[in-house]
Amino acid sequence: MLKRILKYIITFISIIILFIGLLTVSALFPSKYIKNNVKASSELLNSEGNRRNTYIFLKLITIQFDNYTDALMLNTAYSIDNSTPLYSSFVARKNYVPTIEQTIYEDSVGELHSASKYQGHNEVGELNDTLNEDINESFEYARYWHGYLTLLRPILLIFSLSQIRIILTIIFILLAIIVFMNIYKKLGLYYMLAFLLGFLGVEYFYMGLSMQGCFIFIITMIFIEIILKRYDKIKDISIYFLIIGMFTNFLDFLTNPLITLFVPLILYFLLKQKENKLSIKECIIIFLKTGIPWVLGYGLTWLSKWVLVDIIFNKNLLKTALGQVLYRTNGSWKINKTLPITQNLQYILIPIIVDIVYILFIKLYKTTDKNNKTGIKNIFTNIFPYLAIAIVPYIWYFIIKDHSYKHSFFTYREQIMTLISIPIVYLKILELQEVKELNEKNE
Repeated sequence: MLKRILKYIITFISIIILFIGLLTVSALFPSKYIKNNVKASSELLNSEGNRRNTYIFLKLITIQFDNYTDALMLNTAYSIDNSTPLYSSFVARKNYVPTIEQTIYEDSVGELHSASKYQGHNEVGELNDTLNEDINESFEYARYWHGYLTLLRPILLIFSLSQIRIILTIIFILLAIIVFMNIYKKLGLYYMLAFLLGFLGVEYFYMGLSMQGCFIFIITMIFIEIILKRYDKIKDISIYFLIIGMFTNFLDFLTNPLITLFVPLILYFLLKQKENKLSIKECIIIFLKTGIPWVLGYGLTWLSKWVLVDIIFNKNLLKTALGQVLYRTNGSWKINKTLPITQNLQYILIPIIVDIVYILFIKLYKTTDKNNKTGIKNIFTNIFPYLAIAIVPYIWYFIIKDHSYKHSFFTYREQIMTLISIPIVYLKILELQEVKELNEKNE
């Protein structure tokens, strides 16, 4: 046990060192080398505005894609000062122009501010003014790792945002083809379709239009493929989830972090159940063996960033970050406890879910004799992990109320695990019915 814990500690420390090294290396070259592509990107964002509205035919509704955060990411990438690479990448300033005099504000509790020259938030406008050196206020955003900089800054040497969107869309399509084909080979057509419907329900194939949030899905798809390919060889699944939790925190802006935990976990449960029946106790053990390492990887990676900034640069970031946790939980104003849930529910196909739940209920009723308690227990045991995962997003919305309400236009994607789990529950009950009918026939 001690040897195993030591392995986890060494892995964690090694990856944190890797993160620091990658950020430092990505900050070594001057921003003048990426200015032309950042400028072309800024012009595109100016034409689209802070929010890009896209009509989703399958849902008959319009979805917002977050140009606001994409502009922030580009601004942060351009604002890197290569003369102080570690400091610059750690404090992650926006609007920073080293050649002009500016007031620099440290990270603080609440929403990231825009310059006072604007009325409200205007990340797209700030990016444009930063490029034109027409801004005198810079803001640090040190609470996040901003690991995307390790990819975005080198990419901007060659490509602008319009080209990056094309590249991302191609990556998303290729990952989908590879992953869904392998799910089909391992689990069959119906389970592959369950995953596909879930991904379609949260606009997976549109995610290339926005850098914000795209890393969550790339991490998820890569991890799913690793599980599919290495399932028989994996001796310690916990360390995989520890590492995925770390990379999730490194690359993401608290968009849909739980997706990288629970969507691969759905697949893992399916592979486990294909191999052997699982008791509820065994399911709970799997939840603990995967969930705890992921939470530790995610949480301690975040904590390590705050502590490192405090120790190295004396920023008092830990206090600010903990205050931000409370702010994102409760907000600066009272929110009805159920409002974040209903706000996010509006984005998924509620009529389809209601239909599936109704069919599930009817099927459960027909499959199981009312007086046959063993049959009911058998069904519940088989579908337990998927029912548990299906309710996770709503627990998250209930706890992280402020963030889930204000950013429901992207936090709704956490419900992908619900959209995948519900048809799987239905498929599991169908399987049990087929087994029951086969046994009765043999008797």
